[in-house]
Amino acid sequence: MIGEYMREFSDRLGRLGVQCVSEVSGATLTTFRSGGAVDLLVLPREESELAATLIAAHDCGVPHRVIGGGSNLLLPDAGYAGALIRLSRTGGIERKGRTLKVWAGVKSPVLASYAAGCGLSGAEFACGIPGTVGGMVRMNAGAFGQSVSDLLLAVTVLTSSGQVERLDPQDLDLGYHRASFPAGSVVLSAELRLVESDESAVRAGMRVMREKRSRTQPHAPSAGSVFRRVGETPAALYVERTGLKGTRIGGAELSPVHCNFIVNAGGATTEEYFALAERVRERVRALTGVTLEYEVERIC
Repeated sequence: MIGEYMREFSDRLGRLGVQCVSEVSGATLTTFRSGGAVDLLVLPREESELAATLIAAHDCGVPHRVIGGGSNLLLPDAGYAGALIRLSRTGGIERKGRTLKVWAGVKSPVLASYAAGCGLSGAEFACGIPGTVGGMVRMNAGAFGQSVSDLLLAVTVLTSSGQVERLDPQDLDLGYHRASFPAGSVVLSAELRLVESDESAVRAGMRVMREKRSRTQPHAPSAGSVFRRVGETPAALYVERTGLKGTRIGGAELSPVHCNFIVNAGGATTEEYFALAERVRERVRALTGVTLEYEVERIC
């Protein structure tokens, strides 16, 4: 049962028609499939419900975090005493010529497929990213030498004060898997400029990308890349030198397929993930003097 401190919050959302689910397993909310129970999962369907949820959380003093598809995220094994607000139900795409306005809850592969169906090229790299567009924009995600910043015209956010604001790319200090958003802001939608092409050619390119990803990345549950690259050097080159590929701690395994992935080989916990990751970091530091930075996000 949720604590009394959450009751006013959930009751208020219920009166507003915002869907809430109590005691949700964290393992169902992330692609690594670990984590204990979350007090309350909130599922806003549109921007107005999201704004109402954030206001209610502030008024009621409820700890909260906004999440997307959970593909780059790890939750605590002891659970999360608060509310996770998931944007995966808020979605939609609008087309105006070569520009797509994509809402945060749209899954990245859906964006790629929609663009292909419009005969638009540029978003093919998103076909294998297992998250949402909101998360993809938030971290300037990319693959196969492309990233969101190559397409981005503008981002609409909900600020911490509850205002809707449109940001230009130059406002975001975009870099490799990095973007700087105003503190407390939430991505609502992104405007992407694509290139006219032939649908069959775009889909053929997507098939090539999927096949390459299937060959070079593990199929077992993971949270994506563990560590950020160092300058222009992929983190995997440093990890490879440790000789730890295939090492396991509990159910967490440093993937034999790609050593910058830790996979859930069966019943892995978040603590096992980070115990293994820290062993890798320490070995890399001892061998090279380089301290790898995490790419995965941990909610405490």
